[in-house]
Amino acid sequence: MIRKVVSEYLNIPYKEVTLARSEKGKPYLTGRTDVDHFSFNVSHQGDYAVLAAQANCNLGADVMKLETRTDVASFFQTMRRQFTAEEWQLIRSPTTDKEQLKLFFRLWCLKESYVKALGVGIGFEVGRLNFHLPSLNIDSSVITDTTLKIDGTAMSDWSFEEHFLDNHSIAVAVNNTCKTPSEKLVNEDMNEELLSTAGEFKVLDYKDIMKNVQPLSEPDMSFWENFHPKAEDPSQWKSKQAQKS
Repeated sequence: MIRKVVSEYLNIPYKEVTLARSEKGKPYLTGRTDVDHFSFNVSHQGDYAVLAAQANCNLGADVMKLETRTDVASFFQTMRRQFTAEEWQLIRSPTTDKEQLKLFFRLWCLKESYVKALGVGIGFEVGRLNFHLPSLNIDSSVITDTTLKIDGTAMSDWSFEEHFLDNHSIAVAVNNTCKTPSEKLVNEDMNEELLSTAGEFKVLDYKDIMKNVQPLSEPDMSFWENFHPKAEDPSQWKSKQAQKS
């Protein structure tokens, strides 16, 4: 998915896309002297994988599935240091556990998207981040009015694009110094959706996903011959191996 969007966005032959990782594990494009900076980020959780990409800036993406819990009070207590007093007031404002959890996961998704954009890893104290949500209800539209303060200082050079899709919160943190529009891809199994500049999702079929994708090496038939007879359940395969020995 990363290789595909880099190839098509920057018009680089698929097989010439070379990727590396920073010390904190964030992937980046390497080996190109003709590209100043191209930022992309991937997140997967629940039923979806999300990829965001944009030139000349830093960005981060995150997706969180809304999960029901029976221990909401104790769960919130465990996570108390990860949110500001203002955020906790917002989280606890609904009267039902479901709506409180929806706000919790939405805010957590926003925090993750910002930290991933920075590429600093899990060492960042997300409790310093305070998000303000003017739009509390997200339907099929893309929300862009969320703002961020860090240690009380407004981060006016950052914007956040949010969407709620099939019980999943999606957030993309974008540095406002970017000069080109971003591209966001949401992948569910073999179905992919592209967010256009108009904020609408376009469903792509399998052929669209695989378009321009090329194998990076010749097929290894010996690998397939070894893999093919294996049982789908690894425990069954181990049992058969034990019986043979």
